[in-house]
Amino acid sequence: MSIGKYEESQKGMQGEVASRLPPRKMRLSAIVSLTDFEVAAMQRLSPKAFAFFKAGADDEKTEKWNRDSWQLVRFRPRVLRPIESIDLSTTILGTKLNVPFFIGPAGGGKLAHPAGEVMMTQAAAKNGVLHWVCNMAGCTQEEIALARAPDQALFWQIYAKSDLSITEKEVIRAIELGYKGFALTVDAIRGGNRERDRRMAVAEYEAGHLIGDEGADEDEDKPVPGGISAQRGALWPSFDWESAISWLRGLTDLPIAIKGIQTCDDAVLCMNHGVHPWLSNHGGRQLEGAPSAIETLIEIRQNVPQVFDKCDVIVDGGVMRGTDVIKAIALGAKGVAIGRAFLYSLTFGEAGVSKAIQILKSEMETSMSLLGVTRIEDLNPSHVAIRNPAVWARL
Repeated sequence: MSIGKYEESQKGMQGEVASRLPPRKMRLSAIVSLTDFEVAAMQRLSPKAFAFFKAGADDEKTEKWNRDSWQLVRFRPRVLRPIESIDLSTTILGTKLNVPFFIGPAGGGKLAHPAGEVMMTQAAAKNGVLHWVCNMAGCTQEEIALARAPDQALFWQIYAKSDLSITEKEVIRAIELGYKGFALTVDAIRGGNRERDRRMAVAEYEAGHLIGDEGADEDEDKPVPGGISAQRGALWPSFDWESAISWLRGLTDLPIAIKGIQTCDDAVLCMNHGVHPWLSNHGGRQLEGAPSAIETLIEIRQNVPQVFDKCDVIVDGGVMRGTDVIKAIALGAKGVAIGRAFLYSLTFGEAGVSKAIQILKSEMETSMSLLGVTRIEDLNPSHVAIRNPAVWARL
């Protein structure tokens, strides 16, 4: 056999062997962006866990739009500006932090890593980042509080359960443990239609019961499994602005954000009630067709800019780049929450979360240098231009 034919046969054998092996999982050293963490998580997580993290409402168009909509805003770089160093530090709800983005409340940390959210807390401490802990975290309030550094600030997210006494105890306990702020989530009194999550639950159910064509008819009336998303308990359905704020203020005088604001009108109501608007459509997981946070932020900037003078505006949804954070801050936001991406990075443990933070910081430092800005506090609307949504829709 000639050398050429031998090499060709060896390549064929190698290809055949490779096709039988599972694909190589991405290593942490190979991760260069937050998107890479999502790819790695898809490789490492169980299909059920990944479906829960990834799921959006209905056809998931809003979940996708959350990412794409950041392109509605373009930069206006200024040149020949001396850039000696970059200062990313800021203050969110009175807490000084090294960066304006933070680990947002996204549940199910133990689906990503057995140690769960405590590793997020530890990574946040090492990097001077806020951890806003999810009410549906896999770790308890106590476990997370014990994991923090001596001077580290933790905030707590609230779902007002149908039995309000349970939630009241949670809030009081959080205060006792030293949590420094709260967010009341108001856009989820009913769970969104997360079909990706439900389909995975159905597939798992059918695989477990070996349902075939012969047994299909007798199972027609059985309820369809709801997936992990359906495990959250019922929420209190009767709050209005007055009762919700007075209820919370009866429990604490710490800073309060209202999470799930999707119009400038409700942002004004936050301002009038002395609380902070958190612009969010719940990661595209609740109402298909809801506006992205950047759209609501633009609406506030154009119609009621006084909100930024009296409130710390927070945004979340589809943030995958340091440039997204900079755009939000330039338009008036004080803090940017990131949920899914940090859950994906948690599949690598604390080291993964820390690397995700460092990636975002590096992207922000590079972008601010090229934008001609050295401090977060100097970012303002003059550094960005808002693209006409009608033009964007045609692209």
